Amino acid sequence: MSSQNEYSYVQYLPRVFQQKSGESDEQFFLGRFLRAFEIMLSGKKGAAGEESTGIEAMLDGLHRYFDPETAPSQFLPWLAGWLGLQLEEGVEYDGEQDNRERSLAPMQILPLTAARSTVNRKLIGSMVQLYKKRGTPEGLAEYLQVYAGEEAAIQINDYEEPVRCGNAQRVGINTMVGAAKPSYFSVHIILPAYSRSLLQSKVQILQKVIREERPFYTNSILNIEVPHMCLGVYGRVGMETLLGGMTEQ
Repeated sequence: MSSQNEYSYVQYLPRVFQQKSGESDEQFFLGRFLRAFEIMLSGKKGAAGEESTGIEAMLDGLHRYFDPETAPSQFLPWLAGWLGLQLEEGVEYDGEQDNRERSLAPMQILPLTAARSTVNRKLIGSMVQLYKKRGTPEGLAEYLQVYAGEEAAIQINDYEEPVRCGNAQRVGINTMVGAAKPSYFSVHIILPAYSRSLLQSKVQILQKVIREERPFYTNSILNIEVPHMCLGVYGRVGMETLLGGMTEQ
């Protein structure tokens, strides 16, 4: 076994400290001593042959721990804590890969090699900009869009008009009968849902977002519409059109 290949740090030492001719690796204490630091700093193979990433490589990629798209799944609650954000749990929010990795106990927690997109990762990445719009219809709509999904269509009416005969308006959506409550607004979401359990889960989180993000002095109502095939009204199948209806689970 070549000592130069085995102990790369030794080559930087003065010749007097390098391995002597005929000296075995077991006898070469300084090489074995430096090997421990080499494993820790440069991430060479350990005694058992397992691969490890050194501190130098981890520091080079330190910025990836703070990027919600490349941060390890175990780091996401920590990043969310910086923003005062409580992440939702479940495969629909974490994704299958993050949810599976969260239960593992790896030797090293390393950032992802490729960007990953989940509901929780998108929320962490957009939260700073959403805070700037907090308390506005635009900010609430963007917040709801993260949880509802890109395929959902969201409309917020910050006032209600009385019913007018002859106008194409819908009671409870953009019109109402009688006087409205003070500072009243309605949220109407066209939400494709392929199962009743998914629909119930999304409705609960959407109600929670509205309750927590709306100004405290306002009153609101949430209207959910699950679309079906309807010629002339909805066009894109899988987006705002649903074929076959929902499953029970």
